[in-house]
Amino acid sequence: MNGDQPARTVRILHLEDNPADVMYVDDLLAEEGIDHAITQVARRQEFETALRRDEFDVVVCDYSLPDIDGMTALRMVRELAPDTPVLIVSGSVDSMTAVNCLRGGATDLLLKDRLERLPSAIVRAADERAHRAQLREMESRFQQMAKQVPTAFWFITPNPERVIYVNPAAEALWGMPADRLLSEPRAFLGHIHADERDRVAAAWAAFVNGDAAEFCEECRVAHPDGSIRWLYHTATRLHDDTGVVTRLCAMTQEITQRKVMEARIQHVQKLEVVGRLTGGIAHDFNTILTVVTTTSELALSRLDPEDPLVADLAEIRSAGERGAALVAQLMAFSRQQILRPRVVDAVDLLQNVERMVLRVVGANIKVDLRLPSEPVPVRVDPGQMEQVILNLVVNARDAMRGGGTLTITLQTVIPTDPDAIRRFGADEPVVEICFADTGAGISDEVQRRIFEPFFTTKNAEGGTGLGLATVQGIVEQSAGMVKLESAVGIGTTFRVLLPLIRNAALAPLPGREPQGLRRGSGTVLVVDDDQSLRFLVKRTLGSAGYTVLMAENGQVALRLLRELNGSVNLLLTDLVMPEMSGHELAERSREFNPALRVLFMSGYTEDEAMRQSMQSEGAAFVAKPFSVSSLTRGVSRALGLED
Repeated sequence: MNGDQPARTVRILHLEDNPADVMYVDDLLAEEGIDHAITQVARRQEFETALRRDEFDVVVCDYSLPDIDGMTALRMVRELAPDTPVLIVSGSVDSMTAVNCLRGGATDLLLKDRLERLPSAIVRAADERAHRAQLREMESRFQQMAKQVPTAFWFITPNPERVIYVNPAAEALWGMPADRLLSEPRAFLGHIHADERDRVAAAWAAFVNGDAAEFCEECRVAHPDGSIRWLYHTATRLHDDTGVVTRLCAMTQEITQRKVMEARIQHVQKLEVVGRLTGGIAHDFNTILTVVTTTSELALSRLDPEDPLVADLAEIRSAGERGAALVAQLMAFSRQQILRPRVVDAVDLLQNVERMVLRVVGANIKVDLRLPSEPVPVRVDPGQMEQVILNLVVNARDAMRGGGTLTITLQTVIPTDPDAIRRFGADEPVVEICFADTGAGISDEVQRRIFEPFFTTKNAEGGTGLGLATVQGIVEQSAGMVKLESAVGIGTTFRVLLPLIRNAALAPLPGREPQGLRRGSGTVLVVDDDQSLRFLVKRTLGSAGYTVLMAENGQVALRLLRELNGSVNLLLTDLVMPEMSGHELAERSREFNPALRVLFMSGYTEDEAMRQSMQSEGAAFVAKPFSVSSLTRGVSRALGLED
């Protein structure tokens, strides 16, 4: 018996009016070596007071006392200390009374003339109580854990399939009450996206039936709040000591954020791939396009308008311009173009393109332009931002083939969207340009891919799939972001968010530049590794009145600059050249000729640091492919011949 005894003191409440019987029980426990403490009471009131005041491991009570009997004592214990075991002792009791006592919750019934087994009964009852208390504590901890963990889990019997426990997270993730999950083991399948339901159902059935070693599935779930969530499911088999599967434990985690991040990473990787492809062709392609467009423009300027070659040359120039626009879009969404940002009034910017917007949308679409009366300063490249506006307007027009309303709203807002808060801060006002149409709307599937390069829902003649990718690239390179809201059959809203620039002087918007040759004078050193382009620039600038020298690389250019000893007025250099970049050439040239003016030209630079440096320094720059007017205007401004 000593091996069964508890290590702690057994606390006993003994309801007995005969001191000799109490002493006898005390001696029996002492003989067995049981550490114990007996509290004796003889009256009902004393018994009730003790139950309310103290906690006991066991109650031992005589069945027959002057003002209380065993059944009454049993009911009082069940009411006041329901977890405490009760041992009833009686001199004699009939079988019916014994049955009633056991039915009423007594742990054991002993006769006074056979109390030898009382010590073991007390130890067993105390151990069972301690075990139940331990189980309750474990259950309490389990329930606390189950309420705190974000992972949903439930336990299922495999045969028959029956849910026996569901934690609160399961209700939240699936959007179903626990009662339904408990009553319908496969109710969760009904919330899974239709495209994935059959796959998950088949995998679950195979796991339950033992045909599959594991259950591990990802799927989309339509939550009752209208959101689509990504969930990741696993399940484990629980075995008894003989290896028989007794339970299945299924677990579910929400992985929506992970899927969003994966999609973003994939998008970035696509941009990097296309960016590398763009970088591989942009420089040479833009050089070729410059030769095509500028040569055709020079030829057109020398021909009589009635000459039959005029139409052919005009078509060549138009094709070159379309090619240039395509390359510009490629560089825009891959964030590789050189922006010329300035602080401008967004109100002026929208008013400046209003007439163009009206021409683009046509007569069957109403344009409602809502602008504030006060200036709204933003730091953008005006030309690139006009491209953003027109791309979004064209997108809205195409969504309203049968007519409708396009509402363009400019306002300052405090961001509430989590992505916008992360980008701009929780309390910082931002500039919002909102384009809301009443068109057909965009499905969820298309929305997920809407900014992907080359993705389009239009036919082959309808577009390249670069418009919205270009919009996103330009806006993000301007430290902003684009948000989309749409519902099929209701319409679509694009929100362009940009930082609000405080306490900065507003620059005027660039005017529409006049076309044609801009004449000037001075000596220009042209540096480019492409011979055709060098000779084209020499012809163009020569016809405009400039003295033109040429160099095929940076080393030759440096030698010429030293030999000419300050007589060169302008260095016109390509940015991307073998061995020495245009940026490095300019820096080395200024070491011995600090007053030398520099005009960079390029259609692409893969060096992000160089691109940022040029933008921040406000370096003079002419983009390839350039026209006769943009080249001669750029040279004239770089030399200070005009504003």
